[in-house]
Amino acid sequence: MLIEVRTDGNIKGSEQFSDHVKALVHTALDRFDDRIRRVDVYLSDAIADKPGHDDKCCVIEARRDGREPIVVTHQESTMDQAIQGAVHSLKKSVDSAFGKESTRDHLRDHH
Repeated sequence: MLIEVRTDGNIKGSEQFSDHVKALVHTALDRFDDRIRRVDVYLSDAIADKPGHDDKCCVIEARRDGREPIVVTHQESTMDQAIQGAVHSLKKSVDSAFGKESTRDHLRDHH
């Protein structure tokens, strides 16, 4: 599973920060490693110097072979919270998507 982290111009994304984000995503999706080809994480800060707004945004797109990508967005007042929220949402969305697909596949295989 390839994980890419991209930031807008308002975020000073160090390599360590990028590695931290990749580790969070990898941990969350580890059991789906063979079914997710690529994950793109987009980090943005709409209001760069104004604290106290839910302006930090994390969008995560998980790409799978032959199916629609799973996309989640989370906004918070800190980038860490935005990332944690998006990773949590992604994990739930992926669990749900693969759960439904395996149930459907399972039912189809037994009829």
